[in-house]
Amino acid sequence: MNGPLVRLIAYLPDPLVIAGILLAGSFLVAQLGFRRRRAARFLCFVTAFIAFSVVIFVAGVVPTAPTPATPQLSRFIVVSAFKIAWWLTGAWLLVAFFRAVVFLEKRPSETQFIQDLFAGVVYIGACLAIISYVFDMPVRGLLAASGVIAIVLGLALQSTLGDVFSGIVLNISKPFRAGDWVSVDGRLEGQVVETNWRATEILTFSNDLAIIPNSTIAKARLINESHPTKAHGITVVIRLEPSMLPSRGCAVLETALLSANCILRIPAPNVTVRSLDATALVCELQFFVAKVELGPAAQNEVFDLVVRHCASAGFRLAPPPEHPFAVAAPRPRRDAGDQAQLLAHHLPIFAPLTEEERATLATRMQRRTYKPGDVLIEAGIVSQALFILISGALLATQKNDGTETEVVRLSPGDCFGEAGVLTASPTPFTVKALTRASVYEIAKDDLAPILKERPSVAAELAQVLARRKAVGQERLERLEERKEHDDNLADRLRERIKELLKLR
Repeated sequence: MNGPLVRLIAYLPDPLVIAGILLAGSFLVAQLGFRRRRAARFLCFVTAFIAFSVVIFVAGVVPTAPTPATPQLSRFIVVSAFKIAWWLTGAWLLVAFFRAVVFLEKRPSETQFIQDLFAGVVYIGACLAIISYVFDMPVRGLLAASGVIAIVLGLALQSTLGDVFSGIVLNISKPFRAGDWVSVDGRLEGQVVETNWRATEILTFSNDLAIIPNSTIAKARLINESHPTKAHGITVVIRLEPSMLPSRGCAVLETALLSANCILRIPAPNVTVRSLDATALVCELQFFVAKVELGPAAQNEVFDLVVRHCASAGFRLAPPPEHPFAVAAPRPRRDAGDQAQLLAHHLPIFAPLTEEERATLATRMQRRTYKPGDVLIEAGIVSQALFILISGALLATQKNDGTETEVVRLSPGDCFGEAGVLTASPTPFTVKALTRASVYEIAKDDLAPILKERPSVAAELAQVLARRKAVGQERLERLEERKEHDDNLADRLRERIKELLKLR
């Protein structure tokens, strides 16, 4: 220390008194003045620690040297206490700094185990330093004695230590991170919440928290469903009656997948024939969803579409394998008139009608057939009929900045053209055929008396129109957000390239 600083401190009271006041005062100031400001509180502690270190060094207290014997027992105790406080405070600041760096990197939960491990090593080192420098005890002898204790504890805590070391391996190798969806031995599936010293916590689909020991996770057959991409594949098995050609059955199931709205188009879904015998044509449907959590909803939609498309094509599902000969009675063939009447009876929008009204409506339905790529209705045209799809798949698109954006895909039983029928307003979507499709048309003039007499039918059609517009608006908003994100990313990359190449 330089001379002026020593002379200044000589006029002050005992430096140890100043050190004690400084230590207590900094704690009160940090807790009372910076309770909600973590960064300011940390800086306050760092400043106080530096000042505390300067004062005790000036007072002749060196934390890295054994405390010399002195006749004054009270001073010996105070000096030893300040050394202990110095080591523990330094360890606490080092751990707090490490946690702050992890927090700024926005990975506090993923690295919780590493944080705890680092804190344990630092505090153990501080305790060993206190034993060596404050109490002047040989650390080697202590470590030798602790080795015997460690062996005894290791045998007693073998299972717990296995979990701890497995947790270290998992945190170093990182087969998964917090937020990933994993499958453990094919029996447990869920989202990883946290990996701590002893166990890994997984939130299941039933919203239950499964706590699995780390040693079990390390030995298990683990599938990370969130890597390398978020896209997740799902496979379902469908059994059809073997009364049709396998190619025809696959075509119907492919159409069902083509009309699904909850699955991804890339990678493309596919249908594979797994087996064929006298009891069933077994087909495997594989498709992908954007995230694992969307799997149940997509699977439900696919099952619903399989039933609708098979019914429209006249196919039936085969009985289960445990009852292979439980065949249902043959289904009678229906002509176009019977099919129209059946449609009028089963569509939810016509549920309020009486039997006579449904029969009359069925006679006024006109059937139309379209090839793939045919446009059924253009956006901006006022539809003069209500269209009901009975077979095939249709695509509804909407223009956005000159490009066609997919809004929704239609399956057998879906209707469109309700905007012109209800409000005489132009349809907001262009509808075209994805596959060969058959549609029933009900002229607006034929439907008007029913809508007047049965307002509930008009209300049902209005709900269909509102849902479809909401879906279209949501798709457009997502597209705008993605475009804005891409633009921002491009701008950031451009600025980064300029900075690297020193073009500014």
